[in-house]
Amino acid sequence: MCRSWTARVVFEQPTGEVYHQYTDTGRGTFWCTAVAEQTPAGRFSVAVGVPFDQVRWMRGRDTTQRRVSGCPDPRCCTQPPPELARRWQGKVWPSARAHSHLLAVMPPGVFPGVDDTEVLGFVAEHARQ
Repeated sequence: MCRSWTARVVFEQPTGEVYHQYTDTGRGTFWCTAVAEQTPAGRFSVAVGVPFDQVRWMRGRDTTQRRVSGCPDPRCCTQPPPELARRWQGKVWPSARAHSHLLAVMPPGVFPGVDDTEVLGFVAEHARQ
């Protein structure tokens, strides 16, 4: 899922706080609302969205939060920035914790379900200089 979409951005908000956002994409602008809740299995987001033309019916439509998604272009968020990838290539081996029923729908890749940019950013942030 694109890192610019509301269902992911909501994790930057306090748990339980409802978040609204407009997202500009190559297919138009969408409005979405989401909330992240803590469960015994971890934090999960629940989101619902509509095309811009239908937002007049939604509470939270007056938000000023806006992001741009370039997906499905891999440069948007599935590929880490080249300098980060070069620095950590072959030095990290992430593993996603996922429920087995989700594995069937995960995109193929070396590390299915893992956001390479987030992993490499985390490693870089905690590396000794």
